[in-house]
Amino acid sequence: MSAHQPAPSRLVPLLACLTLCACGGGGSEGERDAPAPAQSAPSPTPTPVSMPTPVSTAATLRHGDLVSLAGAFGINDVTKTMLGGSGGAIESQALGAAIPNGGGWTFNNLGGPTSVRSDGQRGKVLFTPQDATHYNAVRRYDPGFAIAERRYVYKAHYVRNVLLLNGAPYTKSYQWKHERIHWQDSVTDSDVEIKVHNWPTSQGPITMVNRSANDKSTYWGGAAADSNGGWALMEILLYTGTQGGNDGKLITRVHKNGRTTISHNRQAERIYADPNLRLRYFVEQNYFGNFGQLEDGVDNTAPKPQVRELWSDDSQVIVGNSATAGWKRVELRDQPQLANATIRELQDWSRWNGGILLHLNTGGLARGTHDLFLVVIDGIDANGWDVVTHSQPVRVQVD
Repeated sequence: MSAHQPAPSRLVPLLACLTLCACGGGGSEGERDAPAPAQSAPSPTPTPVSMPTPVSTAATLRHGDLVSLAGAFGINDVTKTMLGGSGGAIESQALGAAIPNGGGWTFNNLGGPTSVRSDGQRGKVLFTPQDATHYNAVRRYDPGFAIAERRYVYKAHYVRNVLLLNGAPYTKSYQWKHERIHWQDSVTDSDVEIKVHNWPTSQGPITMVNRSANDKSTYWGGAAADSNGGWALMEILLYTGTQGGNDGKLITRVHKNGRTTISHNRQAERIYADPNLRLRYFVEQNYFGNFGQLEDGVDNTAPKPQVRELWSDDSQVIVGNSATAGWKRVELRDQPQLANATIRELQDWSRWNGGILLHLNTGGLARGTHDLFLVVIDGIDANGWDVVTHSQPVRVQVD
């Protein structure tokens, strides 16, 4: 979300370099490890927008401006959602209002009532408390279908928490179950799911891949959101591969404190082994529990944090509808290459068919004028960094 109210939308065409795009240039972060552009027929697109005479790329953009990136970016045949941005579900609600179900999203499953609140950095965001009755801050996205073999998936969201004991940050160990991609609409552990957990102040992040009842792996290490810390962007990039094959991919990344860390870069990973069950539901679980087990033992009676809050923003899910789509995206950054970028704001688009049409999302940018880049991404390289096929300089004003 933007931290400030957007001005009325205006269309600002930005001309991409067609020669550069056709050659796949524009600053790739290593050897390309992404599929060729999709050749399938495009999905239905919105009614064509009347395009005014292009303005200079030096035009100043604001949150919500309708931006046209002209270029040969191919077709992006995906099923997608984003809760953030000027046209998203969060900004369409009044402050304090409950967030309604819709667009494939269900809120408040086992969790406290999720409402729209104001955050000093990111503006309108989602707020969910946890207490003795509502012990999970659960929300779920259902794309409407089980994800087939040989499909690319992107999942991301900004998140932070507040855990206070007697008004001070809770400092003992605890479990923070961040999210899972599940074959069923459930937070119960099962034989087919991918999940990311974290034990702040103790074991750290854990990524689990459950392929079938007899085929499971646990990967330790990496990065995750901090307890009582600032905003962190958590990402899962997935390629399902073939059943029983080691041709899948699983990359988990976290961007916090102005830096992106690749937690796991597994590009010869087995994802599916069960012949019948396929991943479908994206569950932002955000369970806080197992407080003080390392220090005080299991089922201890030591005081637990009385304040348990979950704040989140700009949840985005992209699922390829074909075997070659799903990892094409757009971000707003201060540097085109992901390894150097300290600012990252996710972008949604209304059209991707050769050119790209989107409403600019300034997210958590501070007030003032910023010289940034709209970055077009097409997959990842062998090291898990984004392959940037085009970067468009833009000047952005946050009032």
